[in-house]
Amino acid sequence: MAVLALIAHLGGDSALGAAGALFAGEIALRLMPAALLGPLAGSIADRVSRRGTMIASDLIRALVVLGLLAVDEPADLPLLYGLLFAQMALGPFHEAAHSATVPNLVQREDLHAAYGLTAITWSTMLTFGAVAGGLLLELVGVRWVFVIDAGTYLVSAALLLTLRLPGPPPQPDRFSLRRVLVLSELREAWQHLCERKVSSGISAKWHWGVAGGYLVCLSLLGREMSADTTMAGAGLSISLLYAARGLGTGVGPIVAMRLAGSTDRGLRISTALGFLVAGIGYSLVALAEGPVWIFCLIALAHTGGSTIWVGSTTLWQRGVHDRWRGRIQSTENLGLALSFSIMGGLVGFFYDQGVSLSAIFGVLSGLTVCSGAAWILRAQREVGRGGTQAAAPVESGPHL
Repeated sequence: MAVLALIAHLGGDSALGAAGALFAGEIALRLMPAALLGPLAGSIADRVSRRGTMIASDLIRALVVLGLLAVDEPADLPLLYGLLFAQMALGPFHEAAHSATVPNLVQREDLHAAYGLTAITWSTMLTFGAVAGGLLLELVGVRWVFVIDAGTYLVSAALLLTLRLPGPPPQPDRFSLRRVLVLSELREAWQHLCERKVSSGISAKWHWGVAGGYLVCLSLLGREMSADTTMAGAGLSISLLYAARGLGTGVGPIVAMRLAGSTDRGLRISTALGFLVAGIGYSLVALAEGPVWIFCLIALAHTGGSTIWVGSTTLWQRGVHDRWRGRIQSTENLGLALSFSIMGGLVGFFYDQGVSLSAIFGVLSGLTVCSGAAWILRAQREVGRGGTQAAAPVESGPHL
């Protein structure tokens, strides 16, 4: 929230026409490190201590966030984007190690519930963090918000130190930077997914790439809704919209689990319905009047988004071998980063060309439904070739 508010503030009234590009650039810088460093991160997560990787990334990110204290004027925007890139560049290492660890902590039949719990936790933190970030901007200013943010990374590292987590399984081959750079390991990870017939699990998030445009729209909408032109005022408006996103994220997986269950078929059904709910929710945002309705409809839309996220993740995590999980996570992140960044960039471009947010929301909603339909066809073809039900089960469950 502090970074978004700082971008809105440093952009200034003279840069009003470039607001879309500024927020699209922020989204791209948050996601592109996953595309550039994801292959390396996945390979490391499958070979090096996963707990150690997460701790190291948290400690370094704390130092990077403190560097944001040096950003003070429009001329410092390149520094802000550079530090943001550095912060996000460490994220793929943490994410790959975390994702590869979760299936080893619970039984296979409990994995869907575990990812649902993860979504609820993430939702709580996003909702609370978004509101708290907006309020803290008002109360203590952007500098102290950065200090607090750095502190959260230190708390995360301290908590990880207290956990006993399994290490990566033995690998039949040694680490090779050349193979990482030419994407050989990601191609082999994709081949493993296809052999296990769960490639539709990671492609669901690629189809959900329209959400990159939605995230830019949320920032632009918060900026437009703010009657207060100060940095704190814009930050508070944006934070409330992100809180709505967080609220919906926590509700979606719970409802989906109740209605569709946790079988592979149920996961595909709930993921497909997630696209429909997200498209309907944001199409209504385009027509809504008043902040209360906008808040509720954004929450509704992201019940669909989180259902896509949790259902598809569970689908592929249950079907692959542990020694591939880090690299498969990086393969997923690569496609996600590219699709989110492209959609965010397109939204920023058309907004700066004078296209209204209502029109953009309408187009994105239609694309969401169409993208969901394309994913359903892909998943059905995969099931027709055997699906995960036909694949031999892989080992799963706690082995600390």
